Amino acid sequence: MTRVISVVSGKGGVGKTTMTSNIGVALSQQDQEVLIIDGNFSGANVAQHFGMGFQDTSLNHVLEGDAYITQAVSKHPAGVSVLPASILEFNSESDNLKHSLVDFLGDKDYILIDAAAGVGDEVEAAVEASDEVLLVSKPELPALTNALGAKKLADELEREVIGLVLNEVDNEDYEVTNEDVRDLVEEELVGKVPNHRDVKESIALRNPVVSHKPKSRASHAIKDVAHRIRGEEPPERGLGTKVRYRLDEMNLI
Repeated sequence: MTRVISVVSGKGGVGKTTMTSNIGVALSQQDQEVLIIDGNFSGANVAQHFGMGFQDTSLNHVLEGDAYITQAVSKHPAGVSVLPASILEFNSESDNLKHSLVDFLGDKDYILIDAAAGVGDEVEAAVEASDEVLLVSKPELPALTNALGAKKLADELEREVIGLVLNEVDNEDYEVTNEDVRDLVEEELVGKVPNHRDVKESIALRNPVVSHKPKSRASHAIKDVAHRIRGEEPPERGLGTKVRYRLDEMNLI
């Protein structure tokens, strides 16, 4: 059975597309068949995260009835299939998104839809096309408050919220605590991804960090999210990994 998950934030700039791309690759590394869809028509950039560049056929063409969905999908070396939106066309018949997924239901284990920022029509179309919603936020009050708006949209459309991923975590005193996050959002905290140079480097290289630096702290955190999405406990990591983390914090590796 295919699980269709929209990844939403309620606010731009929290790393939602980075999380979508990397969680998709992490699921693929766990032997899952994954399709990642760029549902952000007004700011498409999933293709850029995978170094795909300009695509002749995009999701926009599919939604407008100018191409079959299979013509717009590309298989990436990281193991995932990617359905990009156009970086040149800012409008599309987003209401058709749900019907466009039929060809992949049963063929993929997971379809991840990278929704637009905010809670507008594009986001509503992405959530409506999905069965479940994953929230992404930074550990700061404005971002978390906007995530509440995204959660409300999911509730209104009667979609199950898997939980919340905190991104760009620095573990500083000024950040909102885990307890306060849970009290505010009232959803399970399914992962905390550190604000790490490996992630920034991977974005610049247009290669998801779980592929670029699979042993980094950020990659392990994202892989743990993928395990939790699948209903599994993340694996225990040994002393060697913990030593590596400590050396990393000290900028010695």
